[in-house]
Amino acid sequence: MEPHLTALVVDDEESARKLLKKLLEETACFKEIRIASSVNTANSEMNQFDPDLVFLDIKMPGKDGFSFINDLKQKLRNPEIVFVTAYDNYTIKALRNQAFDYLLKPVNRKDLKQCVTRFIEMENSSAPKEKLISQVNHTADPLARIHVNTRTGTLFINPLSILYCKADGNYTSICTGNKQYLCSLNIGKVREMLPGNGFIRVGRSYIVNFEYVTMLDRKDSTVTLVKDEESVTIKLPRHHLKDLEIK
Repeated sequence: MEPHLTALVVDDEESARKLLKKLLEETACFKEIRIASSVNTANSEMNQFDPDLVFLDIKMPGKDGFSFINDLKQKLRNPEIVFVTAYDNYTIKALRNQAFDYLLKPVNRKDLKQCVTRFIEMENSSAPKEKLISQVNHTADPLARIHVNTRTGTLFINPLSILYCKADGNYTSICTGNKQYLCSLNIGKVREMLPGNGFIRVGRSYIVNFEYVTMLDRKDSTVTLVKDEESVTIKLPRHHLKDLEIK
């Protein structure tokens, strides 16, 4: 099944636009994704583009997201609106504007996939929905557990539970959030065992699961990962932060 959905991403922050576009592309359901850095630019796009979904920031310089919705109403345009914002105090107003969904920044892959899946389930399309929904979830399929030796035995672990791995001499420390495991493999061997999609080698000492990356702090040279409401911050060599940048 060919990707068939279309989307417009409206956000004044370039990094936010790039990240959301990348995450949408990962779902493999969008044939076209356009971006706009302001409401005025978004209005221009809407004059020549009819997206299924608009991912809309709320607080922007000049006209805000709600102004854009008013512009759409005047043009009798009615795409589904997904608010994407760093603020959680607009929920009621979003509901009053009949928003399809409301996502908090930084956008979580799982939440976004659920949003797209829900849209596919409700849209009136001749395409087989089961196949499309399968496309959305293809990166979240359960993976076979890997097994590594520790000082006390053998550890069987689902790669999806790993936040990051850190080299410790000829050993590797594996972090799953609230637990750390020291395995007897070097970090290169551990990387070979992990799936290619989602795990990023950062310099010589770290492997990071990009699924859980929520913030890069260039000033402090840190990356923050969040899993099940638990937050972990690790410090990386400044020149290796680029390994985690959205291209």
